[in-house]
This record gives sequence, structure tokens and C-alpha cells, in this order.
Amino acid sequence: MKKIKIVLIDHVNSSLIRTTDLLKKSNKVEITGIFNDAELALEFIKETQPDLVISEIEMTGVSGIAIAKEIKKQFLDTKVIFYSEQAHYAISAIKVAAFDYLLKPLSIEELQQCIHRYQISHQIDLNKRELQIIKKMSEGLNSKSIGETLFISKHTVDKYRRNILEKTNCNNTAELVKFVAQVGII
Repeated sequence: MKKIKIVLIDHVNSSLIRTTDLLKKSNKVEITGIFNDAELALEFIKETQPDLVISEIEMTGVSGIAIAKEIKKQFLDTKVIFYSEQAHYAISAIKVAAFDYLLKPLSIEELQQCIHRYQISHQIDLNKRELQIIKKMSEGLNSKSIGETLFISKHTVDKYRRNILEKTNCNNTAELVKFVAQVGII
């Protein structure tokens, strides 16, 4: 299996060292960049397009939130995992669709679980329309409402729903919504 390419960003060197040491314990990842300057990191990310960016939220200069917004604008496939000592930033992380939010100090178990969720989310081959339908399902919309919102028929939505359940090995909508939330698909 291909290694997950990761860029680390944190203005605190001791946090960078600790996170690097934790990641080096995994044979699933390759650290492609380590930065304590967010602007330099963003340029590197634009050039290399890593799979994951693990970033502190609160930094001098450019914030982790600003980096996530820029990544989302330019590279849909690069996911961002935030980590911070401050739990109150979690809402901001959710608003920019961060893949995950971890509290410092990180443990090897937390980091490995997060990377495992990332792997699972990328093993399921969902197309753009299926992701749109999953998002609407997680908002509680029924097939008719989803169809009206996406300008497709209820029958087409039902077909997509069946395909999604099959691809994810879920038995029903509740199980699917729980699954996609756990692995960070939406």
C-alpha cells in the first residue's frame, strides 16, 4: 500500500519534534515536509500536494485555519488535521472541514487512529454525486428532498443510496451516517 504523504506545520519546535517522532513509528506514512513557518509550508504544499497536512491552528503569521481554507480552495484531495492545546478551536476546524481535530499532547494511539480513518476513507471509491447525496442524507433529508435539492429524480437518488450502502457495507442510513462521521468522509 502507498504511504500517506504528510506535511507538518507548527511554530513550536518541540511540538514538531514530538509529532515527527510519533509519525516515524508508523510504516504507513512518509513525512515530506516539516515547517515552523506557515507561509513556507503553504508554498511547499502547493508544489507537492501531500495527502495530509497536520497543523497547529494558532501560529504567528498565517493561521492554520487560513492554510486549510487555501488548501481547500486549491487542492480538494489534501486533507487537514489540526492539533492544538486549545479545545475551543474545534468549532473553527469544523467550519473549514478539517479531517480531524486532536488535542496536544498527542498520543501515538490517537495519531494512528486518525491515520487509519484517513486510510479507510480513501479506500472507498465514492464519486462526487455520491458524496453530495451522503451529505444531504446526514442532514436528515429524504430521497425526495435530496432529489429536489440536487435536481435529480427520487428514483435516481434511491439508486445512488443503494450503491452507497453497498460500497460502504452499511445496512441502513443511520449506520451510513455514523460510518461517514467516524471515518471523516464528509
